[in-house]
Parts: sequence; C-alpha cells; structure tokens
Amino acid sequence: MKRREFLKTLSATGMAVCSPMVLSNRAYAEAVPVNRYFVFLHLGGGWDPTSLCDPKGNILRRDIDPEAREGGSPVNRYCEASIRRAVDVSLDSGIDSQMRYAPYLGTFNADDIDTADESTANTGLSINMIQRVLAGSIADRVLNADTTAGAGFSWSQAKENSAAIILSNAEAILEGTVDTIDFGSLIDDNPLLFNGLARNGTTMNADRFVFDAFYCLYSGRARILNGIDNRTNGHDTGTRFADTGSMDRAYPDFSALYAAVKGAEMPLAFITDGRGNNETAGLVARSSANDVGVFNAIADPEGNYLQNGLASLIGQAKDQRRELLAEKETLPSRVRLRSQLYMVRDEGVAFSGVAAELATPAADTPQRALDDRARNNRQRQMRIGAAAMDAGMASSMQIGFGGFDTHNDHDNRHFFRIRDVLVDLHYLWQALDVYNIEDKTTVILGSDFGRTPWFNGGMGKDHWAVTSYVLLGRDVVGGTVVNATDALVGPQNVQVSAGQIVPASSNSGGIRMTPAHLHKKLREAGNIQNHEFSLRFPIEAEDLPILG
Repeated sequence: MKRREFLKTLSATGMAVCSPMVLSNRAYAEAVPVNRYFVFLHLGGGWDPTSLCDPKGNILRRDIDPEAREGGSPVNRYCEASIRRAVDVSLDSGIDSQMRYAPYLGTFNADDIDTADESTANTGLSINMIQRVLAGSIADRVLNADTTAGAGFSWSQAKENSAAIILSNAEAILEGTVDTIDFGSLIDDNPLLFNGLARNGTTMNADRFVFDAFYCLYSGRARILNGIDNRTNGHDTGTRFADTGSMDRAYPDFSALYAAVKGAEMPLAFITDGRGNNETAGLVARSSANDVGVFNAIADPEGNYLQNGLASLIGQAKDQRRELLAEKETLPSRVRLRSQLYMVRDEGVAFSGVAAELATPAADTPQRALDDRARNNRQRQMRIGAAAMDAGMASSMQIGFGGFDTHNDHDNRHFFRIRDVLVDLHYLWQALDVYNIEDKTTVILGSDFGRTPWFNGGMGKDHWAVTSYVLLGRDVVGGTVVNATDALVGPQNVQVSAGQIVPASSNSGGIRMTPAHLHKKLREAGNIQNHEFSLRFPIEAEDLPILG
C-alpha cells in the first residue's frame, strides 16, 4: 500500500493520522535498484581548465597573436615544456597522447616567462622525476622516490614489474596517507630541475603530486572535453546551462530529471547538497545526505531519550493499542484503512533500519573502512549516496564544490581547489567500487564556465565562457580527449570524422560544442530521452558522440 494512495482516501473517513517521519512513498521492502546511476559534480564559481586538463603554457599572448587582448599576460605561469602527458604516467594502455595536464603549483618555477622561440626553459620537475615518485617506496608516511642512477630506471619496466606498488603509491598520495616525497640524491644529480620549486631540502609535500596520482589511476577511465562553450559569463545562467543543458529557468537539472523518471518515490531519489543549479521543476523531491546525523535521527527518532527499557515498554503499549482499536472497529472501510495506517507506520520502521546501516556501516566491513577514511562531509555524502543507490533508495546524486571564482591571487587559490576535487573524486570512485556500482555509474564534472586566458592586475582570472568537462564511468570511452580550444583558449568548432569528434578546419564550419550536446547524450545514456518528462523539457542540439 502506497502512503500517497492511503492519504488520498483517508480524509473521507474522518480519521486523523500522525505518522512518523519517513522519506518514502513506498515501503523500503519494495525498493529495487535501477542499476544505472549518474553523479554530477559542479565546480561552483567557474573553474580554470588550463590549470588542469587544457594546459597552454606561459608564452606571452602577444607572442602568439600580436592583436591578442591583454597581450602582456601569459595564459599560465608554467612553461609549455613542463606540461605533462597522461600517457607518461598512466597505468592503463591506449591513452590518447594528446591528453595533457598541468603541473601542480610548486612543481614548476613560475618566475621566468617563455618566448615564442624558447619554450623549454624552466621545466621544473621532468616526467622522469614524476615517474620515479610514482614508482618509489613508502616508509612510514614518506614516499621515497626511486633513485636508481641514470638509465637504470625504466618506467615501462616499473609498470610491468611493480604495477601494484605504483597503484598503492598513487592511492597514498590521493588519500593523504603519505605526507612527504623525498627525492634524496636526485636533487644533487639534477639541480636545475629542482630550481625554484616548493621544497624543503630533499623533500616536497606529497599533496603537490595529486594531479600526477590522479592521471596515473584515472586517465584510462576519463574522457576530457576541452572547448565546451557555455555561452555566458554569468554565474546563474552558466550553472543552469551546465546542469540542465538549457538556459531556460524552468528546466530541471539532469540529475533531478533522471531521478524523477526512474522513480521519484524512492526514499532518496535525488540526492543533492543544494549546490549547483539544484532545480527539480517540481518533478522530484530533493534529498540531502551530507549530514550523517540526519540519518542517525531517522534511524532512531527517540535517540537517547528513552532509557532503562522505556523504549520497549512504549513499543508494547503501541502494539496493545493497535489490537484494542482493531477490536472496536466494525465498519469494513475503517478496518481496512486502519490496517493501512499501521502499514505506513511500519514503513518508517523498515526505513529506520536501513538508515542506520547507511549512517554507520557494520564494523569490519569494506563499507565501514570506507566510512572511516572519509575526510569531510562531502565524502560522507558520496559514500551515503553510493550506498543509497546500491540499496534501491536513490538513482542520482549532485554534489557541489565552491571556491573557484578566483578574481585575485588565482594560482594560489585555484590549484588547491582542483586538488581537493580530485581527492574527493577518487573517494567517490572508491565508494562506487565498494558498493559494486562502479560499472553502472556515469560521473560528470562541470562548471559555470571557464576563466580568462590571462591574469588581471590582481593576478586573478575573470569569467570566460569557454570551459571543459570531465566524464568517467559507464558508457564513457576512457583515455580520450577532445581538444577544441586554440593556444589562447578560444573555442574551436568541431566535426565528426570516423566516428570521432575532431576540430573543424575553421570556425566558419562545423559545430560549436555546448552543454546541450552533453545533456542530449546523457539522456540517451540513461534511456530517458523519450519519457514524457524529457519531452516536456526538450534539448535541441546536433548529434555528437560526446561520450566517445
């Protein structure tokens, strides 16, 4: 019996109801996992893809184009030669050689500016040094880089013979179980590479290598879309376009739309922390899972108030009252409705038990170990969300990150925010794996827009419509990248060639990628494109193989 149906008819009998707090319109016992899930990560404020997945280097803009706006500024403060390739650090094979990423702040020397004919000065740590870090050995909380002399170190051999060690080292960096990287004798052997870096003697902070660790583990799963045009510099409009695929205020976020189609009556159908666009269009209720205390309260509404056996006595009294009232009822309709009332109440009991398991997993289980590793509320929400999806209580989740609107002191503020996102994204992937839904989930990372490909007077970056999205998981062709920006982060139109998205020969032809193209494919991936809710909020966009 659905509570929704029960409450519709209840008023006709004159009966009153005061049911316990429950979040579902159907009994938990009826919950069935949908086996296809989506997680949308929104980087609020407008992120700078050139600080991670669309790196450009620090040649002055006027040396690239004499007519360039803000010609005296570079796009980035690291040199072109310090840009790293995913294929050089990944444990996976088949990585697109054009998938590149920026060096993390402090692992390059930002003092010198390249010229158009000299782009190899100041590389900072070479890829060989990064590989030696990943292939090193951990003692206590120190990761010691491999110091094998000269040509004696081989990354290909390290991957072949010590892949498990590399994986463990990358995880340790992302999970914060190592604090320091020790380069030992490598510094004396390669003094120019370490000039001007953020180091203390032979050591550097381990969290400066999060970018490298992430690409080591996840580049084979990731698809990078560089050159998405969000067509606005406004936060509200950009957030809406990113999360819904439309600039129309009435449109629901994709996560909410999917949840509504797949089962709005699920207890936690659409999990959101309230960040991002967070629009449901009235199709589904929002559910917050970022506070474990809420789940503890649902699991045990009386909390610690009922001690010394009072809870048991109250339970007995409730059962006796139920039996007494049942004996007094004579009208068939009232007997039926009273039975349904207690069924609704029992749903709350069923959900309370599940809520307890979600809030605090059983000891000595992978789920409990994952919960113990959570370092912030966002990670706790990720774990609870994964658990809820696996339990048939949710089908989608939206999580927001703040702090990306860096109009001043950009590098010192922006790099560490991206680092935090990658750390949390690693935790999310672990959660999906622990709850056995990794191969059933698509993860989308996007933002309001990008940031200007130059620095302003306060060494900040302002709003720029062109941005990037990162996709991982189900239906995503990993190890691939679409590079649709020019050297000054101008958008390039694209075309489809041999089933792949490639830059068009000029912007006079081809297609300009926008969030609408992404959302069109997400709806198809979720098999909701023809549902009445999706048709109520249509997406008009050309057909592009956005997911690969």
